[in-house]
Amino acid sequence: MGYLHFLAVFAAMAPLTQCHYTFVRIKANGEWQEPMRYIRNLTSPFDEKQLVDSNMIWREWNWPTYTLDFPDSVRCGRGNLDHANATEVLTVKAGDTVEIAQQRSPPHDWTHDMFYGCPDDRGTCDPRPGYKQDFNHPGPLIVHLSKVPDGQDIHTYDGSGNWIKIHSRGLGSLADERPLKWELFTDVPPHLTFKIPPQTPAGQYLMRMDVVMSGVVTEWTKPGDLGILAQFYPSCAQLNILSNATTTTTLPKGVAIPEIFAPDRPGMTTSYEMYHFRTLDENYTYPGGPVWTGERLVEDKPN
Repeated sequence: MGYLHFLAVFAAMAPLTQCHYTFVRIKANGEWQEPMRYIRNLTSPFDEKQLVDSNMIWREWNWPTYTLDFPDSVRCGRGNLDHANATEVLTVKAGDTVEIAQQRSPPHDWTHDMFYGCPDDRGTCDPRPGYKQDFNHPGPLIVHLSKVPDGQDIHTYDGSGNWIKIHSRGLGSLADERPLKWELFTDVPPHLTFKIPPQTPAGQYLMRMDVVMSGVVTEWTKPGDLGILAQFYPSCAQLNILSNATTTTTLPKGVAIPEIFAPDRPGMTTSYEMYHFRTLDENYTYPGGPVWTGERLVEDKPN
């Protein structure tokens, strides 16, 4: 890309630095860990040449990721493997409850009071007038685990193996005037807590965290339109999971990433009516495959 072209694109995209989000913090063993500790960092800016016919080749810290980007970008974020060796490994137990928190500002804008002293024991906040620490796109939270294959090390594992969804949080109760309500799409999102399934076998794992904004299909769109691609904001924590299980559990066959996020897979697009919270699409399924309860895989659909 020519220098002037890059500057034009960068100027057009600059407001996005405050418009999206990345998961940057984990609460484990009852304590919030330091920002980005145990989470693979991202490379920013990053030259995402894989997405053709796009003016968003160069991406900053928390800009969108698309399923047509490099596989490593879709799995754990842009340039994550460049930082994996420097990322510590968090030890947790199968059955533990963890909490995660997002940050809408890029690292060069972070201040101490965005992480410490936050109300309601939250892992992130934004004390600046007019700023919110929310998710500004509708969509579900999805969390996957990928066990590091035998003979490999978590610091070099690229996530090309098996991924199992262990948690999702999407449409909630009809608490306001809109027919549909995404639980995370609010000024003050709920605490994002979930359990590592107690049946999880011991070992090293990547834990992928994301909130997916599905593409929108209308009567004017057609398959292959870049404008209807879903947006991802992935990051991955490096875990060492201990297990007290007295019986051996075999992980079920999960999904492959990015294949499960191909544009024609479930949850990757919604209708215009669903995007505007008017009606639930028939047979809508949350993206990322079935969810593992610890005992079986179940279809992941809204209640």
